[in-house]
Amino acid sequence: EQLSSGKRINSAADDAAGLSISTRMESNIRGLNMAIKNAADSQSLIDTAEGAMDEQTNILQRMRELAVQSSNATNSAADRMALQDEVSQLRTELDRIASTTSWAGDNLLNGEFLSKNFQIGAMASENVSLSISNQSSANLGVHRFDTSSLVMAMSNSTTTKTVTDFDILGKNGAAEATFAAGSSAKAVAAAVNQDSSATGVIASAVTKARISLAADPVSSVVFNLNGGGTATAITASVVSNSDLTALKDAINAVSGTTQVEAVFDGNDKSALILTEADGDDILIENFGNGAATDLNVQAGNFDGDTFATAVTVASHATLPANDALVSGTVRMESSLAFTVSDQEVGATNTNTAATGYLGTTASNDSTLTAVSSLSVGTASGAQSAISVIDGALARVNEVRSELGALSNRLDYTMSNLGNIVINTESSKSRIQDADFAKVTGDLTKSQ
Repeated sequence: EQLSSGKRINSAADDAAGLSISTRMESNIRGLNMAIKNAADSQSLIDTAEGAMDEQTNILQRMRELAVQSSNATNSAADRMALQDEVSQLRTELDRIASTTSWAGDNLLNGEFLSKNFQIGAMASENVSLSISNQSSANLGVHRFDTSSLVMAMSNSTTTKTVTDFDILGKNGAAEATFAAGSSAKAVAAAVNQDSSATGVIASAVTKARISLAADPVSSVVFNLNGGGTATAITASVVSNSDLTALKDAINAVSGTTQVEAVFDGNDKSALILTEADGDDILIENFGNGAATDLNVQAGNFDGDTFATAVTVASHATLPANDALVSGTVRMESSLAFTVSDQEVGATNTNTAATGYLGTTASNDSTLTAVSSLSVGTASGAQSAISVIDGALARVNEVRSELGALSNRLDYTMSNLGNIVINTESSKSRIQDADFAKVTGDLTKSQ
């Protein structure tokens, strides 16, 4: 019987214990072989998703290229609209890829492929889980939070800022950003960036101020100006408060010293936008000296498209006089949502806008600026689009990295499963298969 079947165990009576053991091994072997197939199929699914996101990366790179092109002043409004047409088409294709990429009927990139388990073992619960976040344009972009800025009344060039730290909870974890009381936006951004690896949040700073004259000056406009450089006297013969060209030219003539540059507020020549690109405070001192009109100063947001209520700086006939300091804005960004909270003076929390950086709320959540809302039809929109697309690229790269890591893991999984199958089959053979030499000898002897 053993010679004809090739098996030592042909019924339970031949070896009850051996039959039980070999049956369990057979189940294990067949399960492992199917697990190897499962892992290979899982790799194919991952490769499908990763390949689609590779094309999304190419689309985002082209969109970023168009945003950089649109930022240049050589483009007319018609040129920018033509660039926007291509951006719109690229965005549509980005969404089409996200909505149609599928594997065996399962959509992979539209946010439905969540907590899916790949069975990579012969036993129950021997699996690995995978989730792929929504890769549409409405879900890709940069998560942002901007600190508040304001104009502070000055006395001996002292700031009203007293907060020395706040907490950041990001995608990587939590950290406390600490800085000296009265720090500029530049210093606060540096404190946030020291913990970027721990939080996944990066920061940049800029200071924007809008200035205008309340009436026509009766003499030259005079004040001292400084950003992150050296305080320098500004003198400009302004005839009308509706045209501040002379004042703009005077400020820009010493911008290398003060680090402050001036431009018109769009086509409005009656107002100037002052920018300190590194986020140092903008200090305006000793305004007036016979100008006999007030200077209106407004603190701007990070992009310089929104300005707070004007603070009036009265003209001083008697000098010196300290007039106004404009604090900068810190923009914190991450590829995933984060929270900024608990700004403190020592160990005491404060929600006072005049003394802190987070406005009047104790906890501030970031908001997503998505690729779906991008427009490169204006220079400012194109500038904003660059960092938004950078955030989208970072997020796509993170997901692709996770998929690639899992795919590589499955290579080792399949190799290990194959090794287990070989050795289990060898053990099963020793239990169940007949020893032909021995059985042949036994047969001959019995005959």
